[in-house]
Amino acid sequence: MPVHWISSPLERLSWQCRLPLPVLLSVMLFSSAVLGEALDDAVAEDVFLSTVAGALAAYEIDVAHNLNARNIARGRIQQPRLGRFPDLPLNTLPSSEEINLWEADYSGGAIGGIAILTDSSATELGAEQFLDRWLHASDEARLFVTFYKEDISPAEKIASVAGAYGFTTLQFSGGDNLAVAGNLYATAAQRLAIDSRAARRYRTGVTELSFLGERVRRNSNSLFSDAGVPDDNSLARSEPSVFLKETLGDEFTQSTIREIVVPGGVALGETATLPVSIVTMSYSNGAIHLQSAEGERFALPQIEKSTLKAVFDFVQRSEAIRSDSIVDIDADGRVRISSAFRDTDPGFDIMHADTLPFKYVPNLAVTKSVIIDIGVDWFTGENKTLAFETGFEVRFLSADNMRIAQTRVALAYAYNSASESVTYHDAWGRDVPRLRNNLDYAGLGNEMAVVAHHAGWVALLRKLHEEQVPFLEGRYEFMKLDKTGRNTPSRY
Repeated sequence: MPVHWISSPLERLSWQCRLPLPVLLSVMLFSSAVLGEALDDAVAEDVFLSTVAGALAAYEIDVAHNLNARNIARGRIQQPRLGRFPDLPLNTLPSSEEINLWEADYSGGAIGGIAILTDSSATELGAEQFLDRWLHASDEARLFVTFYKEDISPAEKIASVAGAYGFTTLQFSGGDNLAVAGNLYATAAQRLAIDSRAARRYRTGVTELSFLGERVRRNSNSLFSDAGVPDDNSLARSEPSVFLKETLGDEFTQSTIREIVVPGGVALGETATLPVSIVTMSYSNGAIHLQSAEGERFALPQIEKSTLKAVFDFVQRSEAIRSDSIVDIDADGRVRISSAFRDTDPGFDIMHADTLPFKYVPNLAVTKSVIIDIGVDWFTGENKTLAFETGFEVRFLSADNMRIAQTRVALAYAYNSASESVTYHDAWGRDVPRLRNNLDYAGLGNEMAVVAHHAGWVALLRKLHEEQVPFLEGRYEFMKLDKTGRNTPSRY
């Protein structure tokens, strides 16, 4: 048998396709021009999919920009499909639960993955070298394809085609090199999947495979009633009522929440102001590190790793469901707490703080107390350190005859993280004259210090989230932190 010397990626692809190189090139050029094997017109606007569509047609693999499009999801699958999901747009990084579910299925050999670097043309890289280059690549360049084990053949063809077009690929299957595979999945800015009959039949919690065969909602481009937020009735029933603390109004603006009992005994919704522009965030040695545009690295105040993870999860959930509410305890003592803080030490501390205001102010004719942040300012200290000051209020509310919640009294404080001190500033509201002369303002403020401390971190992470500061180095280790602490009681 003659030996075939393959001198280029296209010649290698030609050999694997069993097609002469001129024929393969004509197929690729023709298919790329008309996208005859693409299942939706949007592929033409997708740089990666439009690039590989023609060559994949030679392998009888379709491509689709939206695997959940109604005409695609409900149709019978004739051949494997490579595609994206509308609920996983660019830079929708996996949550801790998603990472754990993916790793569980991968370590069991049920699924595999292909990591594709679209800004690299290195023909071969070891796993560690690939991961290092991946973590320093742009969001547009980090693409990850999840596939079911029975689709290993089309997965290999997709990896081969991507390599033929000059992209750098790394394929994983059989549970090999779990740490690297999990790290790549955890930091994938683009998450695709291979759709097939076998993949649809596979029952799994892995996000990309669970989306297969599901159609977007009518008059929507999402599988869910709230785009990107999965429906979970059991979770919704146990979450505090959704609201933004700004709807409570302030000293000069009336509240707009039409509730007799205002939901949310603690609500944190501020975005921090920072003294420097932060360009990257990383995690190592149990701490978050920030780097400025000038290359300076700043040390942050000490905080427990489990607490930091709970706060991080709250910011992600708060932004997803548009709610600042953390905890609410009703008149019967029933506790509702954000899933991000449930069964954690900071969640327990915040819940306990919510029970204290009426112990200091027992004589007001009000129905609810609410603790909110009103401003968080981070500032630089010595030796490139950062600290913060949190302004917060303890409010006492009741409803007027229009059923609109009104603040009868608000006690304003400031917490300084450097000195860990709380300072009382002022009180406002029409019932301020009813406050007792011997009210322990300092004592109440000190009891709320734990809430103010967490508020500073919530505001910082919300700022980094809103500005889309990259967080790739150490993200995998951070997302796998165990935040479990004291159990949240159903009643307090």
